[in-house]
Amino acid sequence: MHRFFVEPDQIAEASIVIAGEDFKHITKVLRLGKDDMIEICDGHGTDYQVALNTPGDQTVSGSIIKQYPSRGETPELIITLFQGLPKGTKMELIIQKAVELGVFDVVPFSSQRAIAQIKDKKDKKIERWQRIAYEAAKQSKRGIIPTIRLPQTLTDIVKQVDDYDLMILAYEDENMLTLKAALEVFKKKNEVNKPLKIGVIIGPEGGFDPQEVAACKAAGVISVTLGRRILRTETAGMVVLSQLNFWK
Repeated sequence: MHRFFVEPDQIAEASIVIAGEDFKHITKVLRLGKDDMIEICDGHGTDYQVALNTPGDQTVSGSIIKQYPSRGETPELIITLFQGLPKGTKMELIIQKAVELGVFDVVPFSSQRAIAQIKDKKDKKIERWQRIAYEAAKQSKRGIIPTIRLPQTLTDIVKQVDDYDLMILAYEDENMLTLKAALEVFKKKNEVNKPLKIGVIIGPEGGFDPQEVAACKAAGVISVTLGRRILRTETAGMVVLSQLNFWK
């Protein structure tokens, strides 16, 4: 069943109105019409099965058959991926896969060893990245559209540690604490029946400067190893997100 996101104000008590690009896609590309079924998500975790009415010139409405919680969310985990800016188009792949793996939002950040930088917060890359997040959310049947936040610095991130139940940093020179062990310790200390807010910090291609890691640890960030092999920046975040999904 084809799936689309709408704004909450497009949803009435018993019907939903679709306009813009989605209207064109439904009527011109998919050639759907009266009584065809589609799935609609309000972007806040609720899905609707909808039977289309006869399309108009600019909009098409649909009758709500039933509504239900989005199946593509893991409500017990709210994960933010802090991703060191990589070279080229790697960020597009990272965002796509992070959304598929359940991330809540993605924060690009600059650091000492990052080669790529975003100097202007109005950079068009942000708009493109948000579109990639939207398409990935639609494809993977997410109940929300994860937000690609404005770029920050690692110093900015360190100041946010207290906003999270757990913040971990994947560090190639960490030799002691594995991600699995860190999660086991955390679970024993936090048997609270509420959603967990977890921050994941992944460095750029050049990794982290030791002073940056020391500053993170001093603020309460947990440094972990992801194993014996050195992973690319576009792989490391996927590994952590996958293990968090398995953990919960």
